[in-house]
Amino acid sequence: MTIQEHLEAFDAWLTSRLEEAYVGRKDLAFRDIAAEVRMGENSWEYSLLEPGEVSPHGEGWSVYRLQGVWPKHTTSEATPVAQSQPERKSLFGLIASALLGPDGAKQR
Repeated sequence: MTIQEHLEAFDAWLTSRLEEAYVGRKDLAFRDIAAEVRMGENSWEYSLLEPGEVSPHGEGWSVYRLQGVWPKHTTSEATPVAQSQPERKSLFGLIASALLGPDGAKQR
């Protein structure tokens, strides 16, 4: 697996874990598994934490505090609008778009 393939696998994995944590109203902790494990989609482990909970014990954990960052969404504030689903963007795609502009991010 090339480094580009590894980064793309991580991008897809992290994007899915962030969605899972946000929908579950949790914070996300994750880390790389030991280097002797073959790179791929199972190269990372994660834990969903209650908001504000400390990260798991051990080295190398990153914690994304997702709860309490955005305003709470309530159904009384929601107004149903029929529209198409927005294009799903990856985390690295969003970063590239922010740094390079929308056209520059497409020129990978």
